[in-house]
Amino acid sequence: MQVKSILNTFFFTFLTFAFQLSYAQKMTLVKGSIFDAKTKEAMLYVNVQFDNTSIGTMSELDGTFQIETNENVSKISISYIGYKTQLIDITSGQVNDIKILMEDEAISLNEVVVKSEKYKNKGNPAVELIKNVIAHKDRNRKEGFDYFSFNKHEKVEFSLNNITDKMRNNFFFKRINFIFENADTNKITGKINLPVFLKENISDVYFRKEPSSTKEYIRAEKITNIDEIFNNAGISTMMSSMYQDVDFYDNTIMLLTNGFVSPLSGISPNIYRFYIQDTTVINGTSMIHIYFAPRTKTDLAFMGHMWVANDSTYALRKIDAGIPKDINLNWVKDLQIVQEYDWVNIETESSDIVRGLMLKTDDIMIDFGTSKKDNTRSVMGRKSTTYQRVTVNEPLDDTLFDFAGAVYRETDASKKPLTFWNENRHVPLTESEMGIYQMVDSLNNHKPFKRIMTIGRLLFEGYTPIGGFNLGPANTFYSFNPIEGFRLRLGGRTNLKFSEKMMFEGYGAYGFKDEKFKGYASLRYNFGANQMLRFPYNQLKIWYQDDIKIPGQDLQFIQEDNILLSIKRGVNDKMIYTQTKGIEYLRESQSGFSYSLTARNTVQTPAGALLFDYDSGENRKLKSEVMSSELGLMLRYAPNEKFYEGATYRTPILNSFPVFEFRYTAGLKVPNSGEYNYHNVNLKAKKVFYLAPFGFSELIVEGGKIFGQVPYTLLTAHRANQTFAYQLESYNLMNFLEFVSDKYVSVNYQHNFQGVFFGRMPLIKNLKWREVISFKGLWGSLDDQNKPDASNELLRFPVDQSGRVLTNTLENKPYIETSIGISNIFKVLRVDYVRRINYTDLPNVSKWGIRARVKFEF
Repeated sequence: MQVKSILNTFFFTFLTFAFQLSYAQKMTLVKGSIFDAKTKEAMLYVNVQFDNTSIGTMSELDGTFQIETNENVSKISISYIGYKTQLIDITSGQVNDIKILMEDEAISLNEVVVKSEKYKNKGNPAVELIKNVIAHKDRNRKEGFDYFSFNKHEKVEFSLNNITDKMRNNFFFKRINFIFENADTNKITGKINLPVFLKENISDVYFRKEPSSTKEYIRAEKITNIDEIFNNAGISTMMSSMYQDVDFYDNTIMLLTNGFVSPLSGISPNIYRFYIQDTTVINGTSMIHIYFAPRTKTDLAFMGHMWVANDSTYALRKIDAGIPKDINLNWVKDLQIVQEYDWVNIETESSDIVRGLMLKTDDIMIDFGTSKKDNTRSVMGRKSTTYQRVTVNEPLDDTLFDFAGAVYRETDASKKPLTFWNENRHVPLTESEMGIYQMVDSLNNHKPFKRIMTIGRLLFEGYTPIGGFNLGPANTFYSFNPIEGFRLRLGGRTNLKFSEKMMFEGYGAYGFKDEKFKGYASLRYNFGANQMLRFPYNQLKIWYQDDIKIPGQDLQFIQEDNILLSIKRGVNDKMIYTQTKGIEYLRESQSGFSYSLTARNTVQTPAGALLFDYDSGENRKLKSEVMSSELGLMLRYAPNEKFYEGATYRTPILNSFPVFEFRYTAGLKVPNSGEYNYHNVNLKAKKVFYLAPFGFSELIVEGGKIFGQVPYTLLTAHRANQTFAYQLESYNLMNFLEFVSDKYVSVNYQHNFQGVFFGRMPLIKNLKWREVISFKGLWGSLDDQNKPDASNELLRFPVDQSGRVLTNTLENKPYIETSIGISNIFKVLRVDYVRRINYTDLPNVSKWGIRARVKFEF
């Protein structure tokens, strides 16, 4: 009995202790949503903390939060700068589900911030803290590790915002009303949106500190596409340039092809205002909450909140960055970047634990629209990136860094099966995201929609598909000039439906004044695994062209017979009929290195008022044609270069990497094909410098020399422009064939201040204008052997009706041209006042002129 009594007492005591223990450990959980009391919009990064404890969290993008503890608690504190702090009663040991409406303080955040006259860097603890963060950023950024790697899943999604019944029933959407089956209500704005585009990448990224190298292997790529209408490669590159990876430890952040000053840049204390808001504990880490905003609201800079570790590391742990509503940025209603860092614990092969701060959350949201008013329609773009299989300071195999270039795209990346995506996506697609693929499949089979998009493609790209042939470009169908008069042209090229390896291209043209037919025909064959006209090229081109050319005109990304450029200033009656047949092999690589080998034969015949005449003793003779046969080599190095693959041209996207180009041409004497032996060497270097917040500069330095004796039609005819459009790489007040050289050096400097001065001027700052300046200098000369006289029987330089020589050399002084202008007028127009500094006494010369340029840019 005594033993039984002892056992009963022990058992009862154990049950009592276990019950008390379980009661003491009963968890209190609080979850809910936080909204602005006036706007009813969800609030991000509101501080939520159990009262009188260090346990806290912050609200998410949609305003939701969840916090839990085993301690005996009775209240939670809700606080955010500019809002009244709330203490809310809760029931300990239970699940509490609450909705919180935050009310403004009597003095709002904006009212505090705008008192900038009282703001000083000196003695400001927030500025001192930021300086410490800047001083430690090389140690805290991921590039401070010897190695790191991770698997990355990146999604870019676009949605039409603010869908209304009126929009559903308008002429265009009424025909494809089935797309609205995928419409959904935005949890943040409460407005109806329609997902319309989705692009996904899965890649592996590897970093090595010594020697420094970062390589990305794109394993899979998936993009919604309207068949035969949009260029997949062009859209993919455009998305990449708009949504570049953001690292706030960088001094300049490239986004939307613009350079923003980072709040952690070395100059940020002079660009931003910083305010310490409070100290909070998140996931057991004490953090200092800082608010930042640009001193000048029109500057390309961010505003928002950051949380910095309250310890000796001064590491950035969270950041929520947006843009001021007055920023000088086009087509963007709103922008938000949310990033959060967390510790990654890695066990090495030696069982050591390595800790490293790496990105945990990485979201970029951009609301695109023509107006910044809330009730207007817009396109919401969101890029979300997740990371898995993260390693830190674990040595990587050197072979991972062997390939040239920064990005390697697997040849079958765009062809990975659905099973691969289901197994390798970090997060499954939502029902709405899966609906995008289904919607696009339906559109691809909807003939009325495809007819409408075909018309749209003709208007914007200039081509319209007819089976396996694209007719166009439309803007070249009609043009005019003084020699041909009215010119009609019709042409096109085959598309991928015809062949993925081969493309035929050509046109026919007729001038009603000179009554001559012209034409062009070419064949390209693609040796590479990529589709035709997709980087990197590996192709052979054979062509024949019989057309008329303006000597000295070198247009970039524009067809020469574009109707918009038919109107020219001054005299334009000297051209050359040119017959060219040639063959070219072009090879590009992911490293940015490319080369081409060319062989061509050209026959030039004078047109209009131009004569091919020369002195021969006492007599002047006429020459009917100039024949040349050439072999050419081109070497080009453009690391990390990206293009927008347009329908007609491949336009480079500006970046900070230099471009180097070398060209060599050998002219050969060949019976009945080539009359001259010569060597032409040309070097060109190009570099863009981002100088945020003072905009960016573009510098082009070029030089060349011709060895041998040649007529002026084979000399370097410097790039001239007699249109009223401002051309970046031409001399906008130089006449065609006005200057020729056999050796030259040129400097072309353009700077766009991005509104840094206008943004500080009352009233004018509201126009969002941007300041631009340029300087163009050309130094050149001509050897005596290439100056036409009776001894060498070279072609005489062109003259006007009164006998004045129109073509000149640059023996005495350089040609200099400068300009100052305003860009971003009505968001698309640039207007320059161009001034010609010298050679103003030559015939038909303008000392100054007004030139315009239309370009859509952010």
